[in-house]
Amino acid sequence: MSSITRRSRGVSLLELILAVGLFSVLLIALFGVYRIIFISTTSVQDRMQLQRSAEHGLEKAIRDLRTAVALQNDPSNAIRYTLQQGAAQNSFILYLYNAADPFLPPYTQPTYELRQAPVAGAIGGAFVYGAGTLLVRDVQPPPASVIQVAGTLATLDLSVTRGNETYRLVKQVRRRS
Repeated sequence: MSSITRRSRGVSLLELILAVGLFSVLLIALFGVYRIIFISTTSVQDRMQLQRSAEHGLEKAIRDLRTAVALQNDPSNAIRYTLQQGAAQNSFILYLYNAADPFLPPYTQPTYELRQAPVAGAIGGAFVYGAGTLLVRDVQPPPASVIQVAGTLATLDLSVTRGNETYRLVKQVRRRS
């Protein structure tokens, strides 16, 4: 009878320490799993946002290049093109820009912006470096990113980096005109 009364008195200190220890190990393991899932989800969301913004920024440039009446390489890793807009022909340039670089950039900065700017006069005319519409941010410099023309085929090969995420976007556009 003494063993029944001893058990009915409660939990021993050793049993309590073991229960708290096991609960702590289980809680730490669950927190670790939660943290891994949270980091993975955040990384996937960041990559999807980066991909969406880069592709969205290139949509207008791709439409323009597809309907261009003339395409031309520029020595600064850029594309010049001319669009027929009504009765007028207007020329533009797609180029990489960083405020710390002069024009004909040496590409020494870690990231650039892909910009589209109007060109004065004909396709080979002047433009204001830094002006124009911002299409894509955080573009890596050449050779990671290449903007070029070969005949009627324009290639935009961009590596975009934000934080720890890098997304490579390659678009080849053949002008239809």
